Amino acid sequence: MRLRFSMWTRGLMASQTARHKMAIGFVGAAIVLVGWMVFLAQTLHGKEVVSHWSTVWLGLDTMEALALAALGVLLVRHDHRARTAATVAATLFGMDAWFDVMLSKGSDFAVALLLAMMFEIPLAAACAAIARQTARWYDV
Repeated sequence: MRLRFSMWTRGLMASQTARHKMAIGFVGAAIVLVGWMVFLAQTLHGKEVVSHWSTVWLGLDTMEALALAALGVLLVRHDHRARTAATVAATLFGMDAWFDVMLSKGSDFAVALLLAMMFEIPLAAACAAIARQTARWYDV
């Protein structure tokens, strides 16, 4: 299955017409998403009650741990997919910092800001730098 997917993506990206259509599709999706964001901004209430916070945060932390573990294994193997794992990890840690800070109040805000500045943002930046460096390793 991996070989077929790889052959499919190579064939898809080899065609300039296909790349152009994909690019138009992604830009179209971004425009639709902006419209959705405007709708949400106008219709969502300022305060929402959520009952599954522990599951949400545990899920995010699990994804971060898996991304870091994958990154470590792929770096040791000098595998080109380390770039993808690093990009995923950087994105997850950036999201974690954003939501920790934006969703905290009072003294929790100061703790969230401190953790974001000392751990999550530097880790996201390090992962982004690794993604950039591994792209150079493989002449991408």
